[in-house]
Amino acid sequence: MASWCCVPSRALVAMMVFWGTFVNYMFRSHYSISLLAMMQARKVNETLGDFGPRYNWTYEWEQRTISAMFYGLSALSLPSGMISEMLGPWQVLMWSSIVMAVSSCLIVPAAPIGPFWVFVLRFVVGLMLALQYPALQCLIGRWAPPSEKGRFSACLMGNAFGSMLTMPVTSMIIEKFGWNWSFYSLSFVVALFCTGLILFVADYPRDYRWIAKDELQYIEKSQGKQVSREKVTPPYRAMFASVPFIALIIAQFGNLYGLTMSLTATPQFLKRVLNFNLKGSAFIAALPQLSRLICGFIFGYINDLLLRSGVKKQTCRKGFTILSHIATGLCLCCFLFIGQSSDMAIILLVAMLGFNGAAAETTLINPQDLSPNFAGTIHGIMNFFAGWGGFIGPMLIEKLTRDNTMDQWAIVFTIGGLIYIVSGIVFMCFGSADLQPWNDKSKSSLPPPVAV
Repeated sequence: MASWCCVPSRALVAMMVFWGTFVNYMFRSHYSISLLAMMQARKVNETLGDFGPRYNWTYEWEQRTISAMFYGLSALSLPSGMISEMLGPWQVLMWSSIVMAVSSCLIVPAAPIGPFWVFVLRFVVGLMLALQYPALQCLIGRWAPPSEKGRFSACLMGNAFGSMLTMPVTSMIIEKFGWNWSFYSLSFVVALFCTGLILFVADYPRDYRWIAKDELQYIEKSQGKQVSREKVTPPYRAMFASVPFIALIIAQFGNLYGLTMSLTATPQFLKRVLNFNLKGSAFIAALPQLSRLICGFIFGYINDLLLRSGVKKQTCRKGFTILSHIATGLCLCCFLFIGQSSDMAIILLVAMLGFNGAAAETTLINPQDLSPNFAGTIHGIMNFFAGWGGFIGPMLIEKLTRDNTMDQWAIVFTIGGLIYIVSGIVFMCFGSADLQPWNDKSKSSLPPPVAV
C-alpha cells in the first residue's frame, strides 16, 4: 500500500503536527477553566454552580498550581530537543502523551488531599509538554521539503485550535458531568492521538512503510544535504555565540509570555472582573484563540504569496514581526485607556491574538530557517527561557490583582504588551532567516558564526 487513499504521506504527518499542537495546548488550557469550578468564591457577589467538591485553597496556592506546569516546561526544555533528536520524535510524542494523560487523571483523587499534590502532578504534565514541541519541530525538519516548510509550520497553529475548542468544551463537560470529567476526558483524546501516531508517523520518510517511492525521492532530493540522519551532540557553543539564535530566544520569550497570559489569566479576568459565568468565561476566552487560528492561516497564505513574488524570506520574517509582536503588544497596552468597558476589553483580547497569528511566520518557523538538523534543540532551548514567563506571569497576577479590579488587570496586560514590543524590536534588529553554518553536522565543532 503506497499511501492512504492517495493522500501524500507528508500531508498525514503535517496533519499529525497540527493534532500534536492541539493536544499540547489542550493540556495547557483546560486547567484554568477546571480550576474555576474547583475553587470557593473569591468575591462576595461571585455566583457558583454545583460542579463537584470545592476547595478553599489560598489565592497563592491557586496561582502556584497554575504555575506548576510552566516550572515543568522550563525544567525539561533545555535537553528536550536533544532527547527528540537522539530517541526519535515518534517515541517522545507517544510516551509523553501517555504520561501526561495519566498524570491529569490522578489530579482528581489528589485534589482533596491538598494543592501540593496537584502542583506535583501539574509539574509532571509540564515536563511531558516540554518534550513535544521540539519533537514536532524534528518531524517538520525531517519530512518537509524546503518549499513546503511554511505550510508545515502553519500546522503548529493547531495550538490555537486546541485552546479555542478546549475552553468551551471543558465548560460544557463540567456543567454536564462535573469538573472531575474535565480531567478524565483528556485521556480519550490522547488515545486517538496515539492511534494516529501508530498509523501515520515515522521518524524519517524512509522509515515510513507506506510512503510512495516518488514521494520519498521528492522529499530527499529537495532536502539535499540539509537534513542528516547522523546522531551528534548539538553545537551548543556555536548556537549561543550566534546573534540570530539569541534574538530568536528573546522574541520567543515575548511571544510565549503573552500566550501564557491569554491561556491562564483571561478566564480569571472574564469571570472575576467582567463577571461572566463559567460557560460565558470559557466561550469568550475561546474567541481570541479562534481569531489567532483564522489569522494565522491568512498570514501564512500572504507569506507564501510574498515569497513566490520574490520578496526575501528575511523581509517576510521581520515584516510579520510587526504584527506578531508590535501590534499585539499595542493592543495589550490599550487596556490602560478603556476604563471599565467590558466590550472594549474583549475586542482588544480578540485583536491581540489575531495579530499574534503571524507568529507562525516568525518565531515558530525560524528554527527551521536557522538549522533544520537541530530545529528540535533550538525549539527546546528557546522554550526553556521563554517558559520562565509561565511562572513569572501568575506571580505578577497574584501580587497585582488582589482586589480583581479593572485598573489592576490593566497593569498586568500592559506589562505583557511592553514585553511583546521590546522582544519584537530585538528580533527585527538582530534576527535572521539564513541557514546557519552550524547546521552542518559534520562541521559542528567549527568556530561559531556571529554574523546577523
